[in-house]
Amino acid sequence: MDVNPIVPDLTLPSTETPTITQLAPSNSAQTANSTDDVPSFKDSVMGLLSDVNTKLEDSDQNVRDLAMGKTNNLDKVVTSVEEANLALEYTIAIRGKLLDAYNEVARITV
Repeated sequence: MDVNPIVPDLTLPSTETPTITQLAPSNSAQTANSTDDVPSFKDSVMGLLSDVNTKLEDSDQNVRDLAMGKTNNLDKVVTSVEEANLALEYTIAIRGKLLDAYNEVARITV
């Protein structure tokens, strides 16, 4: 029985100082980063915001359907409203963290 599988490997680093060539990325790493396979930060944020917007729109539509009598599935409506609420709260929290990070970087003097 493994008592604590979460503990990382705690091996000590080598005492040798790495050379510049060892620290420099290889050509294969440079070409991997230059491909369009990896989305940019902007694309990632836009995708997440689009997902949150979709949840909000779906929630709104479910509430309208319930109010008009088109559905009687109260569980679905409550679940969609709560998912939209959590997604919005999470987005606001991320926005706050990003603004804090931006302000911290802006205060750095060069």
